[in-house]
Amino acid sequence: MITGYNTDVRHNDVVFHVQTEDKGLSNPFIESLVYVGGQVLASKRSSYSELIVEGKGEEKEIVALMDHQHRTMIAAIRHGKLDTKLQSLLAGKQTSAFEAAKTAGGDTGTIARPAPAPAAPPPPASPAPAARPLPPPASAPARERTLDQVILEYLTNEADQEQLVLLVEDQVQVELGKQAQLAIRTRSSKSGLPVVGSQVSVRMISTVADPRILATGRTDDEGLASLTFEIPAIGRGTAALIITAVSAIGRAELKHLL
Repeated sequence: MITGYNTDVRHNDVVFHVQTEDKGLSNPFIESLVYVGGQVLASKRSSYSELIVEGKGEEKEIVALMDHQHRTMIAAIRHGKLDTKLQSLLAGKQTSAFEAAKTAGGDTGTIARPAPAPAAPPPPASPAPAARPLPPPASAPARERTLDQVILEYLTNEADQEQLVLLVEDQVQVELGKQAQLAIRTRSSKSGLPVVGSQVSVRMISTVADPRILATGRTDDEGLASLTFEIPAIGRGTAALIITAVSAIGRAELKHLL
């Protein structure tokens, strides 16, 4: 099973946490969850069972789907697509807090007020002055954009910018205590063209040892880097490979459980 992505996105002074993961070949779904304050705000599940039936359910295909769905959820946040759901969530919290306070304090009832005294008769009306023509309305000044609008515009532009896409070519067997060979490819999210000269690295992290770098390299003119390295064996605990690429257009990362 491929481990997923976790990204914090700040929108309108609210931090959204986006989590995307693969449920595995036995449960072929890619699930994305959006959290705010520890509560699930939105979710998206996509099945890739058709890819498996067609014999295309390779790791690189699944990773590409995960990457696309994760970026789609981030773009939805930055374009304000989840603002209505967020307002409903916040309104629900405020209603719950009010109901709790009301239950704790009890019903205060209605306070009786004395009836007002009869009003004195009005004085005789004086002749109304002659009406004066109203001055023409002044043209309304142009409304200045709010800070929220400026932030939303900035984040929307940022979502449309070019980003780095990282893929592992071919599905290879990667196991503890054995040699591995990975073909790592980088490309542009907008043009799909190779990203030349990306710095790629493979690190191993585990629950029983410090992180260690197993291999490094750079992508060639086709955006490809072939790395061969030994994966250390560990007697206990769990481990994962962290594949990272850094380029002029950004940074991308993949995780693979061992």
